[in-house]
Amino acid sequence: MNKMNQDKLKELAQPFFLKAEKKETNTLILLVHGFGASCTETRPLAEFLVREGYDCYGILLSGHGSSSKDLDKIKWTDWINDIKDAYDKYSKKYDKVIIGGVSLGGALSLYFGSLFHVDGIFTINAFYEFKPLHKIITPLLAIFKKHIPRSEQRIKWYIEHNLFSYSYDSTYGAYQILKFHRKLHKSIKRINNPVLLTQSQSDQTVNPKNAEKIYKKLQCKKKLVKIPQGDHILTVDENRELAFKEIIAFIRDIN
Repeated sequence: MNKMNQDKLKELAQPFFLKAEKKETNTLILLVHGFGASCTETRPLAEFLVREGYDCYGILLSGHGSSSKDLDKIKWTDWINDIKDAYDKYSKKYDKVIIGGVSLGGALSLYFGSLFHVDGIFTINAFYEFKPLHKIITPLLAIFKKHIPRSEQRIKWYIEHNLFSYSYDSTYGAYQILKFHRKLHKSIKRINNPVLLTQSQSDQTVNPKNAEKIYKKLQCKKKLVKIPQGDHILTVDENRELAFKEIIAFIRDIN
């Protein structure tokens, strides 16, 4: 993979709309990235989906695509509003709207689907729950708006895979996720549209058991696909093909 310069990556980090290749479609796919990430995370999936005949809109969440300090200024409800703005702008132009996301983006997609009508939801390594220790220390660190550096190895991986992602985690932003999770856990049973969960079994960021917990809570038509290998950001990982095949099959089944 050829490495891009930071200016080019920051440009690709912004929201995007991609039209289906070769034909018109009545289906829109809304894509949501993860925490501290950007639209560089969802673009590879969008490029795959437009080749398969679907329009895609990549949403940039508030506090992202710029500086991690911007996450100190937002509330978790801003992220839902970001999705709602895209939904309101585009949904009336299509017969069907499907939403999906990576990590936090997957969790936000589930919550959004519990509030508003979408025709399907898919997740990639959805971030559904913090580790017990992090539930305790995150609110404390958030008071001082501490920024925790990510590992040099992880930052190098971002660069190698052409991702515009933050080198630091905002604990205030993480606390917003914690508050969001409380809402999600209460609302997940209200989802009544089809859901596809894909989860890498070698995920080092989110415990793979997150997907099993989501699956047990859902009371709708659902499917859990366990991907044997793959990074947490599976959309740019060499093992993404299996997840992409499951996602396109899920979308075609809805259509």
